[in-house]
Amino acid sequence: MPPVIINLIAAQSGTGKTTIIEKLLPELTAQGLQVAALKGEVHHYNLDIPGKDTWRFARAGATVVGMITPEKYILIGNAPDGGSTAVAKLQEMDLIIIEGDKNSPHPKIEVVRSAINRQPLLPEGTIAVVSDLAELPQPLPLFQLDDAAGLAYFIQDRFFKPEGTAPELTHFDRAGRPRMIDISDKESTHREAYAAGEIFMAPATLARIKAGTVEKGDVLTVAQVAAIMAVKETGRLIPMAHPLNISAVEVDFNLDELESKIEIGVRVKLTGRTGVEMEALTGVSAAALTIYDMCKAIDKKMIIQNIRLIEKKGGRSGHYRREE
Repeated sequence: MPPVIINLIAAQSGTGKTTIIEKLLPELTAQGLQVAALKGEVHHYNLDIPGKDTWRFARAGATVVGMITPEKYILIGNAPDGGSTAVAKLQEMDLIIIEGDKNSPHPKIEVVRSAINRQPLLPEGTIAVVSDLAELPQPLPLFQLDDAAGLAYFIQDRFFKPEGTAPELTHFDRAGRPRMIDISDKESTHREAYAAGEIFMAPATLARIKAGTVEKGDVLTVAQVAAIMAVKETGRLIPMAHPLNISAVEVDFNLDELESKIEIGVRVKLTGRTGVEMEALTGVSAAALTIYDMCKAIDKKMIIQNIRLIEKKGGRSGHYRREE
């Protein structure tokens, strides 16, 4: 098979593309990939000089390094097998990462730094963004600048996972017994998740909640407290979930009188080694159950439904946003 080619691009210089490749190379080679790193669109070049980009790529573990001049010649600075030509060596690679070339026909990963440009270019073929931004105008996978492990996992999963391979059930060991995943080797990064759900009820019930005349008290205030408590207790409620040091919980309610329902949203944030999707979903569930509990004396026909993950950020899989 020919090597996979990915261009790492940015709107202009100074975004740290070289540093990102430098951090990415050890993660990719640790997965068993043979990786070449090339410097694209070079007009003046020096090979193997300490401190230069090709030297840094070689030190980071690239099997082959080089540059691409305006005439598209490949200039190799590190080809360990002296018996093969540079171009032949490239054909043996699993992956070639080229720094630069926004007009490349190959898949692209764009680097965006807010201090330089807050709006990504997103040329055709862009598959992910690496940035210090919290979110993007389009739902592409988004990785933080220091999340080389997550970006490497994304590349491995997208281009080198055997076709038809089922997702790994990581909560089971080789004997098929349940286990808690070991996250001790993961990097601590910003994680965020937003989940939502709905509880339908009789119009009269919704009116009493809105007016604050339910006998048990202020329904939405109690439900908000319940959601926050449930988020913090998720590691005790869900068998394989990790106890987490949550940094923020936001709960919102929307009273929809037209459909006679309350829409519940819970956003959870932390800086840690695992995501907070389960915490957000658990918070929504607890809020909905609390509303039911406080109103069941007047409306036993209430229906809780459509609890789902809307968005998550951070981690190996990057930025996910549900298309409603």
